[in-house]
Amino acid sequence: MFDAPLPPLFPPPPLPAPAMPVGAVVAFAGTLGPPQPNGSSPQNNCGESGDYSTDPVEAWGWMFCDGRTLSRDRYPELFQVLGYRYGGSDSDFRIPDYRGYFLRGTDCGRQLDPDRSERKDAAGHSSEQVGSTQEDALQCHRHSYVQPKGETSAQPGSGTAVAAAVPDQCTGYPDEKVCNSGVKTSEEETRPVNIYVNYLIKFTYGPWPCLVTISSHRDARPEWLLPATERSNHEQ
Repeated sequence: MFDAPLPPLFPPPPLPAPAMPVGAVVAFAGTLGPPQPNGSSPQNNCGESGDYSTDPVEAWGWMFCDGRTLSRDRYPELFQVLGYRYGGSDSDFRIPDYRGYFLRGTDCGRQLDPDRSERKDAAGHSSEQVGSTQEDALQCHRHSYVQPKGETSAQPGSGTAVAAAVPDQCTGYPDEKVCNSGVKTSEEETRPVNIYVNYLIKFTYGPWPCLVTISSHRDARPEWLLPATERSNHEQ
């Protein structure tokens, strides 16, 4: 179905009433085309056109969560949901940037996020609201070790080996190559088994939103997507 790109002026087939609100986020298992528009920082370099690529995904009312900057006049529905929560000011706002992130449900009184006071919003201020981020961490813990066996004392020249216990010493970093334990290690992060997906956010209820950003024919855009100053006088 997505073997070939959609022509810029060819709308997708009529869709039923939207089942998801604007601002909903889903995990998408397919490959995406280049973003329209590509206004993320750092720039999104994952899009590719060709076979088995949904290009453009924006034609279906969704866009990749890459933190791109959008015009509040061209994307009024999404702006009403997000505001400046993820950055931006005045006429521009930003969408969430979920690249490389694991998602976590808001705690909202459940008390399952004990370090929620350390969360930050897009501006770096303390926040426990949706959209706040949290740095990686490893829970404090300790290990028990078997004391080395050996004599507690020895006479000079007896040849008896003495094992001296030295308390409160840190062990070295775990190393799968040295220990041959089969445990995977990383110098950069602690992580679970994972798989890549593309997180998409719904940005409009309309069936033809791609014309807002990728069409060179401004008159082809639905009037309800045009800024108020560009709509016809007969609009009720």
